[in-house]
Amino acid sequence: MVTDINAIPIEKESVGLFEFLPFLALCIDLFTPYLIWKGILPSAIRWGSHAAVATMIVVSLLRMLRFDHIPRSFCFIVVVAVIWSFVAMGNGQGLPSTVWGVWLLFQFPFVGLFAYTQPVWPLKFPEYLRKFGLSILVIEVTAQLLQLAAGVNPGDDLSGLFGENGTGNALLFIILICCLFFGHWIASKQSQGLVTVLILGSISSVLGEMKLFLAVVPAIGVFAIALYAIKHRSLVKMLLYLILLLTVLIAFVYLYNLIVPGANQVPIQSFITDPANLFRYLNRVESYNRNGFIYSDIGRGYAVKLGWESLQIDPITFLFGYGIGSRSESKTLGTAGVALSSGGLGLSVGTSLLVVMQEMGLIGLVVFCSFILWVILSLVRDIREKPGSLSTEIRYAILLFSALWPVWLWYAVTWTMRVPMLLYWLSLGYVFAESHILSSVLHKKSTGLLA
Repeated sequence: MVTDINAIPIEKESVGLFEFLPFLALCIDLFTPYLIWKGILPSAIRWGSHAAVATMIVVSLLRMLRFDHIPRSFCFIVVVAVIWSFVAMGNGQGLPSTVWGVWLLFQFPFVGLFAYTQPVWPLKFPEYLRKFGLSILVIEVTAQLLQLAAGVNPGDDLSGLFGENGTGNALLFIILICCLFFGHWIASKQSQGLVTVLILGSISSVLGEMKLFLAVVPAIGVFAIALYAIKHRSLVKMLLYLILLLTVLIAFVYLYNLIVPGANQVPIQSFITDPANLFRYLNRVESYNRNGFIYSDIGRGYAVKLGWESLQIDPITFLFGYGIGSRSESKTLGTAGVALSSGGLGLSVGTSLLVVMQEMGLIGLVVFCSFILWVILSLVRDIREKPGSLSTEIRYAILLFSALWPVWLWYAVTWTMRVPMLLYWLSLGYVFAESHILSSVLHKKSTGLLA
């Protein structure tokens, strides 16, 4: 039986207007944050990306009606949204905050659903995606270097395209692009692009003082090298690439301690050699007043503690949390969830792990982890069943990224980071769409419906 979709004659269709919606959303989220921060563009322009995503949701629903096919993922979204919306309103939360919470939780999964229902994809989509990611990474590093030359100190403000306090978004974008090139390397043995993005990613992360790069790139790299060795049965090359990865990390530490202000007193390796220093960093709580509102910057360790302790009120809250939107807020819409507004830390979202814990409780965490596990197992299955597919490299990339979802959730509010999440869910929908199209074509061939 044929299992390579590239060997099956599928009717080509012209690309329509709706296929450019993800690109439009990405362009708005990439090229406006810095200009908004500097007052060159009005902040309202960022809603253009939300409008593009909303249009993708409408198109997805219309496609489901047209093809008379409702994906199980859509049913899953509806069930989760309904259950935890009732939980939120049962805790006294208003409808606007609940609706906003549903939007924040499911807008990007719906982008994946849009990609899944997309009937036609360019044959060279994996190549286009890699080139797009590399181009944006080059622009990002160039923008950061220009900021540095203009006198901006390394840190949250030196985030290039991603604007004010945009280093979290920048880091997740960098890691995702690294995963794309790791996936391409595993599938094709071509390493030039991988070396380039690792170097550019190191430079960008040093300029933005992104410490997590030093921790997660080795984890992803070792995982990728293991997959490469399994696929190509090459232990000697595995050792060579481990040396290359170690070289990149040593260069990152050297540049970080050389460029980042204060690194001469607190070098980055001290977070590894001095556990007390790391503990203080992860459990800090810094509150401040801005325009009459209390804001708090909390450490990632403290966020986990806060989430766990807040669920101990009663058994129902422990199991179901406070409901969707309870730890979400929008300054523009003037909404703040019940868990966020009733806490003593003011408007501090914390991390995505804290959001999931408080909004969905223990059962929600189990559901969420089960979904991630299903994604990983599905990718592994498709890699084994369709090794010759052009999309295999993206499957490897998404597998590498998805395996570290616990880290991403713990790190920041990654679930709503627009650029990396648009790329992630678009890629995820694409690889599942290929499997769906392949299964449909094979069914039609077996029943004689496709000549």
